[in-house]
Amino acid sequence: ARNRIGGRTWTDETFADFPVELGAEFIHGGSVITHKFVKEAGLGEIPVDRFGKLRWSDGEKARMVADLPEGLRSTIEKLWQDYGKIVNADFTKDISLADYLKARGHSSEALEVADVLLAQTCVASLHTLSCKDLQRDMHLDTKNKGDTHDAESRIREGYNALFTYLSQGLKIWLSSPVQKIEQNKANVTVTTNTQSFTAKTCLITLPVTILQSAVIQFAPPLSFEKQRAIHALKMEAGTKLLYSFTKPFWDEALTYMLHDDTASRWWTPGHGRKDSRVIACYTTSSRARVLDELSKAKSLHTGLKQLSKLLDISLESLEKHLLKSKRVAWAHDPYALGAYAHVPPGAAEARVDLARPESRLFFAGEATAYDSTPQTVHGALESGVRAAREVIQN
Repeated sequence: ARNRIGGRTWTDETFADFPVELGAEFIHGGSVITHKFVKEAGLGEIPVDRFGKLRWSDGEKARMVADLPEGLRSTIEKLWQDYGKIVNADFTKDISLADYLKARGHSSEALEVADVLLAQTCVASLHTLSCKDLQRDMHLDTKNKGDTHDAESRIREGYNALFTYLSQGLKIWLSSPVQKIEQNKANVTVTTNTQSFTAKTCLITLPVTILQSAVIQFAPPLSFEKQRAIHALKMEAGTKLLYSFTKPFWDEALTYMLHDDTASRWWTPGHGRKDSRVIACYTTSSRARVLDELSKAKSLHTGLKQLSKLLDISLESLEKHLLKSKRVAWAHDPYALGAYAHVPPGAAEARVDLARPESRLFFAGEATAYDSTPQTVHGALESGVRAAREVIQN
């Protein structure tokens, strides 16, 4: 549908003197399939330790967790500990992450911290995250040689370089949004805005928001079970604010800082590169919706004001040295309508049901990644491998 490949990955080659990701940015985990493809493509990686170098602001300059007041430090540490215990918890009934943390004795103030620390990463709120789905994700991490999201890196040349490599030799039609998918006993016909294609099978990798919007007509209609899975999944807003300065206003060790205001999560896209002067805010769910409701200029100004507090540098100084800024609001992207999918309590099987083939239709994408870590590029890639095997076996 787009005039480019990549979907919710989108590399900007013009914002800085290095590739800047406007969408998905990291490789999460040390043993995931993305590393294999990056190596095969002859590309490089830049390791980044976000969670090990986490900084938090309690209204003052962001500090390492170890340097925070004892009460806040203890809250963050206990949240991490209890979150990790989900992997071995006995959930006879699926509950939300909020209810789980409340049962572990966390206060309403601690839940505010947890919303940024834990739920924002999943583009969700504490109340809309299924503990059973989180547990499945953790079991997969354990299965994959004890892998965790903590082992992270960026592709030096950007995600676009990887997908340009992977798409070599493929015939790809751009700017061709699909309008209808028809299947019969012999084949599938896909009709776009300009032409139709017929084949034995069709692999669908659409975001769940697009499937939910019914902008594409299926004939015959998808089964009740498939539609139930599609509508069970949730996909919230995710918004990036990017700022480029004449000089860096942070030390080279800065990788990740959080606070519980609107522009809640910050990182340095140029970490590990020489003289990086770019910083990014990525905020999600209700916080992203607040920024999206503002004009572009006001949302960027809001982020800059909050950045001045996090860095303890005057807003005037930041504005004086600001070269350029950019907002990317994925909820307003017509072919995404959000960031990535999460599973609400009571719908833990939705990913499995969405991934299941339906006659000549096959399904992949991060929302279907039940046998890999969802909400990630590698989850999407691995779901594609799984779906390709299903097509071959058909």
